[in-house]
Amino acid sequence: MSAHTRRALSLNDKLDILRKYDQLPKMGQRDAAVRLNISQSVLGRILKNREDIECEALQNESQSRKRKRCGKDDTVERVLKEWFVKVRNKDARVSGPLLRQKAEELAEKMGKVDFKATEG
Repeated sequence: MSAHTRRALSLNDKLDILRKYDQLPKMGQRDAAVRLNISQSVLGRILKNREDIECEALQNESQSRKRKRCGKDDTVERVLKEWFVKVRNKDARVSGPLLRQKAEELAEKMGKVDFKATEG
């Protein structure tokens, strides 16, 4: 039996790995994988599919909601997602506070008054 056991990583596991990877100082994938306690090939696959993983998380988050939250604006959300994908294609990191700030900027440009960005 091999020393490594194969296990499927959930979407949350992958997001957690990406979050921890982003907090590491600049280093090669091999060293980062050792620090994250995963194989280099798994880390490489997760990084390669980062955009898909993050987009899937955004989609799952909205599908798992039990009710529509007050103040949600579909137009702002759609434009924000387009911006997010463009930024991620350039390998830039996007944090939650940056997403909220961008949502509020977009809402202002669209003339939406009383818009307040939420965590979701």
